[in-house]
Formats: sequence, structure tokens, C-alpha cells
Amino acid sequence: MDLDLVWEAIPLIWKGASTTASLTAWALVLGTIGALILALMRLSSIKPFRWFAAGFGWLFRGIPLLILLFFAFFALPDLNIGIVDGILLEPFQAAVVALSIWTAAYQAEVIRSGIIAVDPGQAEASEALGMAKARYMRRIIIPQGVRIMIPPYTSNAMTLLKQTSLATLVTVPEMTLLTQRLFSNDFQFRERIAALALLYLAMTTVFVVIQQVTERTFRLKV
Repeated sequence: MDLDLVWEAIPLIWKGASTTASLTAWALVLGTIGALILALMRLSSIKPFRWFAAGFGWLFRGIPLLILLFFAFFALPDLNIGIVDGILLEPFQAAVVALSIWTAAYQAEVIRSGIIAVDPGQAEASEALGMAKARYMRRIIIPQGVRIMIPPYTSNAMTLLKQTSLATLVTVPEMTLLTQRLFSNDFQFRERIAALALLYLAMTTVFVVIQQVTERTFRLKV
């Protein structure tokens, strides 16, 4: 392997890093909002809410992300439901939609498990003090659950970052697509792929550092 070609490829592939980071950020933010809503629905006393949230998780954790991506990009334009006559999305938008749904389905279980892991006595004590459920969930239960959520949440976020590479299949110009274009021109497969792997490793390392800092902040012992 020619290391000079590896270092030469890194700045060329890095041009797609902003797209990879944007995909990750949008999907993580939108997916986390959706996940919080789904987790609270799973814990709700209203049966239709619980059924919907459970069905959402069952469906979208059971379908490969690639199929979601293809559906968002190729199938939505042909979707005809009532007044909706197809939804045409740009490649980046389709990738964000698919990644956000995938993230919401997985992170919802992380948030739910963090909440139910908190000692039930905390909720009982809050109710004894006359606190409304929404208030003690926001002020007491969820803050304690965050400590438990940090490791699996970060792990899912790292997986999301790596899953953005699938967006290359709908022509989103992220790092993997730029790598493909490079080795399609010069056939230096090993060097170009090694450069791509190093960049992904560097980006996932950022998540590892964030996890460690957050764990120290919350004094989480693992």
C-alpha cells in the first residue's frame, strides 16, 4: 500500500465530510425529537399511543435502512394517497427522512429504557408531593434517566454516522461517493478506501470523546 496516495486522498475525500456531518446532525436532531415523543407514548396510559409507538418501533427497526432510503427517494414520488399526489425529495432530503426515521425508532428504545430504569419510588414520591406527571417527568425522572441513556445513545449516534454512507446510493455527495469517484478514475482501491476508513474513524472518535466528557459531567460510572 502506498501511504502517499492515502494521505493524498484524505483532503479530496474530506470535501464530502460536511455533507456527512450535516446528514448526521439533521437525522440525530430530528430523530431524537421523534424518539422522545415515541418513548413518552410507549409509557403513556393511553392505549392507542402505546400501540402506535410499539408498532413504529417494530416496523422501522425491522426494515433495513437501505429499504427506507430507497422508499424515500424512489417510491414517495409515486405515492398517491388522497390529495397527496407523490412527494418528490432531493437526494439529501430523502436521506435525512430515512435516517431520521431509523434514528427515532432506535433511540426511542434507548430513552424508554433510561426512563423505566429510574427507581419507581421517585415517581411515587413526586406524586405524594402533589406534582403533576409532566412536571416530575421533566424535573426528576428524565434527568436521572439521561445518565443511563448516554452510552447506548452515543453508540447509536456513531452507527448513524456510519450509516450515512448508504446515502451514496441515491447520489448524495458524501465521503463514500467521493471515494468511489476517486478509485473509479485511478483504480487505487486500497489507498482510497483506507483514507475513507481513517476519516470515518476520526469522526467517530469525536463521539467517543463527547461520550466520555458527558459521562464525567453526569458522574456516570461504567
